[in-house]
Amino acid sequence: MLDIINFIALSGVFNVLFFWYASTKMKSKADPIKTLIVSFVFSIPLTLLLIGVYTTMLVYAIKTGASEDAMWEYMEQEELQ
Repeated sequence: MLDIINFIALSGVFNVLFFWYASTKMKSKADPIKTLIVSFVFSIPLTLLLIGVYTTMLVYAIKTGASEDAMWEYMEQEELQ
């Protein structure tokens, strides 16, 4: 669980920093504060999607009696097929 929280936090930080950096490189200079707000708005759907996928996986694991590691392995096997 801690891994997914760290991933969400890192992706949010990266998104904020990317938008802020991109705003400094544009020909028409954007307001950094507005850009920061836009980056937070774009981070929200990503965060909700990751939380939804992880929660769904854990609920399915509880119903089938599998561990979290077994569910990750199952998802990787499904990706390979």
